[in-house]
Amino acid sequence: MGAMADEIRLIRDDLTDPRPVPGALDITFGWLDGIPVLVSRCGIGKVNAALAASAMAAAGAASIVFTGVAGAVAPGLGIGDVVVGDRFIQHDADGTAFGDPIGQVPGEPACWRPDPGLTDRVLTAARRVDPGGRRVVAGTIASGDQFIADPARVTWLRAQFDASAVEMEGAALAQAASRLGVPFAVARILSDSADGAAASDFPAFLARAAERDRELAHELVSGLRETRDRRLTP
Repeated sequence: MGAMADEIRLIRDDLTDPRPVPGALDITFGWLDGIPVLVSRCGIGKVNAALAASAMAAAGAASIVFTGVAGAVAPGLGIGDVVVGDRFIQHDADGTAFGDPIGQVPGEPACWRPDPGLTDRVLTAARRVDPGGRRVVAGTIASGDQFIADPARVTWLRAQFDASAVEMEGAALAQAASRLGVPFAVARILSDSADGAAASDFPAFLARAAERDRELAHELVSGLRETRDRRLTP
C-alpha cells in the first residue's frame, strides 16, 4: 500500500495478470514473482489509509506493508534514510479534555505496535535493497492530517513522542489493521532531514524512492509461499 500513485506505480507495473479489485478503492490483484498480492493506492491522509486497510483485509490480504516517503524527525537521519515503524501514534489526536495524553485517540491504546515478525522481515529486506548505503532504522512514526514544514513542530514531535519520522497515514493503518487483526508494517524513505534540509528536486527524489519501493516489494515476496486460500505466510 502507498498513499500516492508514484509510490506504488512501479510495483503495480511488475504484476503479472493484473486485475482491479471490485469496489470504490484503487486496489489491484496480481502476481509478483509468482506470489499473489494486492497493491493499493490509498490516497493521502488517515481516513484514506484506514479505508484501504479495511478493503484490503476484505479482499483477503494476509498482511499489509505500507511504503512511501516521509519527513525526518530524529536527529542524525537524512534524506534517503529509511524508518521502519516499531511504534505508531497520531500526533494530531487531542483527548486531553478526557484526561488522555496528547497523541492518544480517546478509547484507543496509547500507541500501536506492528507485527514484530513482519517488521523484522521489512527491516532485513530494506537493508538488502541498499546494502552499505543509507541508514535503515526502526523507530516511532507519528501520523496526522497535516503537512509538517515548521522546524518548531518537528522539535515538538521529537520531544513529545520521541518520533523518528512524520507522515499522514501510518498510524491510521496501524489502528485499522490492529482492529481487523491483520499483521502490518510500515517502511518510509525520508525526503528531508531533521535539520530542515529537503530534497532539492522532489519529483526526481520520489522517482528514486519508487525504485527502492519496487525493490523492497520484490525482496519481501522472496521466500514466501502460497496457501490454498492465497493468504501469504512466511
